Amino acid sequence: MKTKTTYKKEYADCLKYINTYWDRVIHEPTKRVIDHHVITIPHPHITPNPKWLGKFGYMFYWDSFFIFRGLIGTEREWILQNQVDNFIYLFEHYGVIPNFNAHVSIGRSQPPFLSSMILDTYNGYYFPAIRKNRLQETLFNLKPHKKWLKKALDVAKKEYETVWIDKERHYNHSVRDELLARYGDRDIGYAHSSELESGWDFTSRFYNRCNQFFPIDLNVLLYKYERDFAKIAFHLEDREEERKWKDIAAKRKKEINRLMWNDKKGFFFDYCYKDKEISGFLSLASFTPLWAGLATKEQAARMVEKLPIFETEYGLVITAEESLAPQVDLSNIPKRFRPALEAVLEPKQWDYPNIWPPVEYLAVIGLLKYGYVEDAKRIMDKSIKANAALFRKYQTFLEKFNGETGDRAATFHYDLQEGFGWTNAVFYRYVHLLDDINAGKELYKQPKAEEPPFGLALLH
Repeated sequence: MKTKTTYKKEYADCLKYINTYWDRVIHEPTKRVIDHHVITIPHPHITPNPKWLGKFGYMFYWDSFFIFRGLIGTEREWILQNQVDNFIYLFEHYGVIPNFNAHVSIGRSQPPFLSSMILDTYNGYYFPAIRKNRLQETLFNLKPHKKWLKKALDVAKKEYETVWIDKERHYNHSVRDELLARYGDRDIGYAHSSELESGWDFTSRFYNRCNQFFPIDLNVLLYKYERDFAKIAFHLEDREEERKWKDIAAKRKKEINRLMWNDKKGFFFDYCYKDKEISGFLSLASFTPLWAGLATKEQAARMVEKLPIFETEYGLVITAEESLAPQVDLSNIPKRFRPALEAVLEPKQWDYPNIWPPVEYLAVIGLLKYGYVEDAKRIMDKSIKANAALFRKYQTFLEKFNGETGDRAATFHYDLQEGFGWTNAVFYRYVHLLDDINAGKELYKQPKAEEPPFGLALLH
């Protein structure tokens, strides 16, 4: 009987490149200050690509969570704790986890994934196959491991409270009399720098007014923090703390549903607190409630009906084409007003037709958690084929690509980045998920919940 070709075999050339790539982007800490623009960090760290912003190897906040997808369960998993410890160091010294480790970015953060990375690291200690590759065997002693978890948890709580929640501080993430949060910036401006902090730099999604919106993804991430704090409190056997965070998460969930769920359209949207109006802009960010387990079974079913709006033969595009601004003739508008209008109407890189692997990944995992396995498999298969074709054509993976053509995306305010950390990692994770599912490995934790979200047993 002929053995069925696995994804690992079919894409062995891609996986070989990814495996050797990590050694190019894992950096040892510097012994001296190389450049006064760079914030030196004390532990080994990993960067999106070797040339990102020059030779110094900047470490990015939200990139790291997605890069972890390619490292968990591998011999390089030891870098996870180092990366988290670097974020802890940055917070303890600057009161924020900055966009990246440079002084120019300490006024803003990025989508907050610290609690998720802490749990990635914590869970990683229990993968028997890689224990022999650890540098410090003492970390497997349960007591010191929980000590590290407690310290990391304390920092994550401080980041949550002082950066994202506290209304008396000046990071501009909170709005008076409102429970939900927005993107902001401590030092400069609002709209432009808020959009930089969102990670979606730049997008039509916020109509160049990012600071006036409660983004669905940001508030889902904060909900995830609250649920993670409850989960970690359970591991630390602190039942009172566990109940506290479950209650806080329930309040945020209720407010997200009140302001951001459009029952008529069957979809989550950003909310403009300035106009007190829910947005109608369709973006892939709205699938994050599935990833975080916030959506109900009924909400998930209605959202999945929208998949065709985003799906092409190459994967999921970042926004719906129908949500983009129409072509507008500005010839009758006085010239002095045109630049502002053109800035809103111009194409942006976090818009259709581009496919961005990290947000697509969150959508795919959300589909798996709610039982839409065939949809998730189809999208992963498309993504793998598209990225493999790009790799075989250019001998590298790309930060993003065009979801209409399956080829390189247009360049915007910086050159198209090659490498690339989160693309490599998502590709690797998709390959392993598909092979494990096709091999009949148990997808869900047992006993399985009666209704979604379901806990995933496979590494994801």
